[in-house]
Amino acid sequence: MLAQFEGLLQSHVQCRQLSLIPLLLLLCTLGVAPLKLRVFNLKASSLRPNQNSNADGFVRVYCGSASLEQTEVYNDSPNPSWGKSFTYERALQNDLLELKVMDKDVAFDDELGVCQYRIKVGISHPSCSQKKEGILRFSYSLS
Repeated sequence: MLAQFEGLLQSHVQCRQLSLIPLLLLLCTLGVAPLKLRVFNLKASSLRPNQNSNADGFVRVYCGSASLEQTEVYNDSPNPSWGKSFTYERALQNDLLELKVMDKDVAFDDELGVCQYRIKVGISHPSCSQKKEGILRFSYSLS
């Protein structure tokens, strides 16, 4: 009797382990399983906080509700290029990727523009116009 119970228990455990595999595959295809996001190759052109000056530009990067840090400040340049890349290990397909282009100031930082994209699996090279002047270009991969 005990041997029969142990056999039933083992087959139940094996069955439950096998049923997890299709569930995990389903979660991955639905975009529910966490993915790795990498944001890189950030470049801006023609950034101007006003007509008389160049921007002290930097970019803040967000994915969903997570803040992924920011680039270094590129002083007095309308065409900054940032070498830093950002990695986030908990991204989901269709998360909102947000990049805020900022101008560093003594009292408070000015927002020059915001780029927002719903991320998809693969590699993408978006660009967006800023609200004052300029364009931000960047790349991301989601895998």
